[in-house]
Amino acid sequence: MKKEELKSNIFLLITAAIWGFSFVAQRVGTKYLGAFTFNGIRFALGSISLIPLILFFSKSSSCACF
Repeated sequence: MKKEELKSNIFLLITAAIWGFSFVAQRVGTKYLGAFTFNGIRFALGSISLIPLILFFSKSSSCACF
């Protein structure tokens, strides 16, 4: 197997695991929070987790994102 192909397969496996665990977290989270509150917190955490990636890629390219 090529190195790039192995790397791609590992990333797909990690993505599938995160996706699967999120169903469990959503099921448990909806027991304690309302639907709108849960989704709001979920999307806020997702947005916050993208900030380091945006900063990293904006420094490495000539994109004027900020």
